[in-house]
Amino acid sequence: METMETNPIQMQLQQPETQQAIAALLANLPTYQKNLETLGNVIEFGQAVLTDQQAIQQYDELVRSYNIDFETLETLIKLLEKLPKLVQLLEQLEDITDFILAVLKDEHTLEVATNSLKAYAEPVLSKVSLLKEIQAQAEAQKEPVKLFTIINWLKDPSVQQMLKYIQATLLVLKK
Repeated sequence: METMETNPIQMQLQQPETQQAIAALLANLPTYQKNLETLGNVIEFGQAVLTDQQAIQQYDELVRSYNIDFETLETLIKLLEKLPKLVQLLEQLEDITDFILAVLKDEHTLEVATNSLKAYAEPVLSKVSLLKEIQAQAEAQKEPVKLFTIINWLKDPSVQQMLKYIQATLLVLKK
């Protein structure tokens, strides 16, 4: 017969760590019991569902009603693989949307942005108004352009420059 000193179980029970672990286990025992009962209920429910032929048939019909083939499953897996990147892009889009909404709510920032856009738009708008003025003047002239007028234009340096560009363009296009 083994003595207390040689019995390994009794020696282990005398260790302070073992005694603390047993005390913690006993303190949490009611929680463990509830969790085991819940797990047992879930298993019992799963078994009942798996043995219920009517429920299995309904789920089978539901699954078969969808067009799920191998290609669909492959596509679904590819989509799942890309979800992290999609989430990242959506988060960036959300940040951009939040920024835009914050700018639209801040009157000072909106005023600065409007003034900046006006500074860029004014040269374009001035050219548009210049083109409208040219168009209006061209439509207002009712008399035909005469040959002597064209000859006088040929002496103008800006017309000469434009004709040089036209000539160079024709030479390049000819090649």
